[in-house]
Amino acid sequence: MEIEKNIGVADMTTMTEIDETGINHNLSLRYCSDIIYTYTGSILIAVNPYKSINIYNKEYVHKYHGRKMGYSDPHVFALAEAAYKSIVDDQINQSCVISGESGAGKTETTKFILQYLCAITSNVSSWVQQQILEANTILESFGNAKTIRNDNSSRFGKFMQVCFDDSNCIKGCIIQDYLLEQSRITFQSEGERNYHVMYQLVAQGLKNMEMAQALNLRPPEFYKYLNTSDTLAIDVNLESAKFDALTMAFTVLQIPQSIIDGVFKVLSSILWLGNIDFMDIDGEGCDFSNSDQEIISNISKLLGLKPNDLKKVLLMRQINVRGNITEIPLKMQEAIENRHAMAKALYSRTFTWLVIKINSCTNPGKDGAQFLGVLDIFGFENFVHNSFEQLCINYTNEKLHKFFNHYVFALEQSIYKQEDIIYTHVEFTDNSQCLELIEKPPRCVFKLLTEQCHMPKGSDSAYLNNMHAEFEFHPTYIKGSDRRHWETEFGIRHYAGSVIYAVDGFVDKNRDVQQDVLFDYMSRSEDLFVKDLSKYQDPQFLNVIQNYSTYPRGSTKTKCTVSDNFRHQLQSLIDVLQSTKPWYVRCIKPNSLKLENNYNHALVLDQLKYLGILDIIRIRREGFPVHLSITDFILKYKCLMQNKSYSCTRNYVAHILENLNVPSSEWQIGKSKVFLRSIAYEPLEEKRKNLIFNNAIIIQKHWKRFYCFKSFLLIKMAALKIQHAYRGWKLRIRFIRMRRSAIVIQSRLRGVFAREVAAALRELRRVDEEMKRRDQIFDKVSEVHSDAIEDCERMVQNEINKLANMSENAHLSVTKILVDNNASEKLSTELSNLQDTVDLDNIFAFLSEVTENTPPNPLIEEINNKMNHLVQDLDDELSLVG
Repeated sequence: MEIEKNIGVADMTTMTEIDETGINHNLSLRYCSDIIYTYTGSILIAVNPYKSINIYNKEYVHKYHGRKMGYSDPHVFALAEAAYKSIVDDQINQSCVISGESGAGKTETTKFILQYLCAITSNVSSWVQQQILEANTILESFGNAKTIRNDNSSRFGKFMQVCFDDSNCIKGCIIQDYLLEQSRITFQSEGERNYHVMYQLVAQGLKNMEMAQALNLRPPEFYKYLNTSDTLAIDVNLESAKFDALTMAFTVLQIPQSIIDGVFKVLSSILWLGNIDFMDIDGEGCDFSNSDQEIISNISKLLGLKPNDLKKVLLMRQINVRGNITEIPLKMQEAIENRHAMAKALYSRTFTWLVIKINSCTNPGKDGAQFLGVLDIFGFENFVHNSFEQLCINYTNEKLHKFFNHYVFALEQSIYKQEDIIYTHVEFTDNSQCLELIEKPPRCVFKLLTEQCHMPKGSDSAYLNNMHAEFEFHPTYIKGSDRRHWETEFGIRHYAGSVIYAVDGFVDKNRDVQQDVLFDYMSRSEDLFVKDLSKYQDPQFLNVIQNYSTYPRGSTKTKCTVSDNFRHQLQSLIDVLQSTKPWYVRCIKPNSLKLENNYNHALVLDQLKYLGILDIIRIRREGFPVHLSITDFILKYKCLMQNKSYSCTRNYVAHILENLNVPSSEWQIGKSKVFLRSIAYEPLEEKRKNLIFNNAIIIQKHWKRFYCFKSFLLIKMAALKIQHAYRGWKLRIRFIRMRRSAIVIQSRLRGVFAREVAAALRELRRVDEEMKRRDQIFDKVSEVHSDAIEDCERMVQNEINKLANMSENAHLSVTKILVDNNASEKLSTELSNLQDTVDLDNIFAFLSEVTENTPPNPLIEEINNKMNHLVQDLDDELSLVG
């Protein structure tokens, strides 16, 4: 068991264990051997010394996240982490039951658990987590108030089911509320206040005149519902800042501004209701005073009702007799009580609407696989004046204490008996008789109260007389503090001490008169929120009504009372808790004065006694808190054995424990289970986890090797494909470049060859033309007249001589064609002027240019040689003709 002593509201710094002798023992903070397992869960003791130290920041979240409970300093984060870890590992719903007296720090502990759960799952669904935290802000404003024992006392109970999806991340939250204290709206004891939201609203009205005008707000001293006790000064700036946080919470929950304004209008109308003063009319009726007309007008505007309808609700009551509705004037006292009932009904409906609206925003739907429930419920109360609300609150604590005892003591020791385990019986506080007095039919405190509520003239005095007669000799019933008050009060011996209850108002509070006429008029309101408010009722209340609907029509049992409704709610809560693995936070008050650094040892010891902590320590030391079936034990710890066996017998279990050197005094083997003390269980679990860890490392090593090898092969194949593609691309680019270069070279070479061929063809054409010219001349010469033969011969001789000269010149020209570039161009020009049978110039015109520095070419040399031979042949023919 971990015990923590808080600095601040539930701030933990020191761990202290108190044994059965009442002596404090300071223990090491690393107290890993005192954790309650299996059936009892883990129990944390949080002491509230009424000052704050910042040990709930992100640094502490990281410190406890993922750490085993008991390895670090005791802290509420350690318990929250253990509960969350149990959800992840075991897939079982969990519940954190936070209990203690009023002012012990239950509400703050609840907020810390929610903050931790949201922080460790903040990587996803951050919006849902923020909505859950802001929902708690709204419920705290509307459901908490200052009492003489606590400045932020929860005046209602709530069970918050934080739902997780299959990935163990927060998916949503479902809230169930229990027994809102309605009497606080109209009356507060000395030194106490109304609900926080009332003061936040009027404080904001003092700073925001536009809002004050819209809601008809006045200073807090003006409202009677805020000043039923001594006037308490309020910090306007602080309350206004809290109001801003409240409106921000509404925004986060996506509530429209028009609806928010409607909520504040209802609150303002409730405050105005308390200022109505009735005038008595002959003791048979009442009417409004002169100052009430303005109030009626303001309330009508705020609620969107007609003034005449509101006056009817305030001054008349309706009786339905066989379908005929009769209106009867209310007497002055009845009108006052009716006004209070209206205020309570409006506030209760508004609170119910808020809870339903929050659930609609944060509901996980079908994604909520498991949940961790956090129960923040009113602590045990014992005031100077205790009424019906205190009876219900203390009844709740009795039920939770019974649940705690059943799991920690009764169930534990019954298992020992079934398994024939030798143990020392531990006596614990059994509150069964007290619960039977309160709830066990047919005759109990609640049943007698319900009977009086069903009677037409039921009264508190008749109820008290019936109880005195019925329970006079009951061991847990007290008639009163002394004989003088037996007619006005009764008492019950609770597990936390005797409480005296003043019976005044019990019957009326249990009836909870429904304002059906008011809500009928509200259903026709001009304001959308007020109109919507008329339809809302507590779902639990509706379920109880359905259960009562099975009775015959007209029976008095068809009317459901507050105690019936609350009893059914509480039983459904216990059923839910029984289906979960419980974790307990026992909150302790160090003193009754709300002073820091003031530790009242006697007060703390009393709380530890009636909370069962001392008995828990005793049973933890003398009992065997760890229970495992024989099969589960063998499957779990067989891995620690060198020589393993497949048998599942008690002897094999003993063999395992002996070989592992576990002291025989620290374990016992029952009929079907193995029982271990923490001093034996912790080393076994540590060895098993170390073995699993080492084997897991080996498995991881081989898996990582296989995974890395497969990854390497994939990377290698990918690299080869990339290389193949790259090399192909590179060779393709190289081929394209080489092909382009070859094409350029080929084009240049072909140009050179074409120009050489063109030059040769031009020379051949010139020679051919020359031969044709000579033939023509020869033909002309042969045709000359015989008389002129001599002249012709002479002329021929002259021509031959000329041709000889021309031949020599032609020979010289052909010889110089490859040397002299200009001569070639001149020759080409001369030849082009000749008549042409083949138009070679046009064909090879682009090849006609020859550079000066053209190197010798064998082909051209060959052509020149052939041309020389042709010229020579031509000369020979000419010589023969001559």
